[in-house]
Amino acid sequence: MEQHAYIYALKFDLNDDASPIGKKPYQGDLLIFLIYEAVFSGPKSIGIKFVERFAKLANNKGNRPECPIPLLALVATAVYAALFWKTLGSPGKFNFTGNQFSETYVFHVKFLEDLKRDAPGKFHCMMADIYEAVQTLKRKGNDHFVNEHRDALGLLDLDGMADD
Repeated sequence: MEQHAYIYALKFDLNDDASPIGKKPYQGDLLIFLIYEAVFSGPKSIGIKFVERFAKLANNKGNRPECPIPLLALVATAVYAALFWKTLGSPGKFNFTGNQFSETYVFHVKFLEDLKRDAPGKFHCMMADIYEAVQTLKRKGNDHFVNEHRDALGLLDLDGMADD
């Protein structure tokens, strides 16, 4: 959790020791997966229920939708909370509350807003890459279900089934 390294994509050396990739903040597999799972996975997900809110993301000037700052900050805060819980020895009772983790959330929002102000092109590229990675995962997830469905149909013996 030192220096908020958990928000970066990681590279591993020959000893499997991980170090953050400085040019890839907020682009680690875990963050991408959590955004997908929390927002875009399933018919009751936020991304489906509030699709009109995400429509404006798809219509920006660069034709590359961006991940919203509050969403990314919230997911990064949740990862921080999970790591914090683990450092406490994984106690049975642990609350993820706004009061307890508001400083972490504000840190991420300010970090992202500063990046947007200081390097708007790099910020847009990063946020668009994150959004694209989530959508790619969404498509691959759907492909998995299509393949699973096809495999299940392959086991079906339609001719051997009873008929009315």
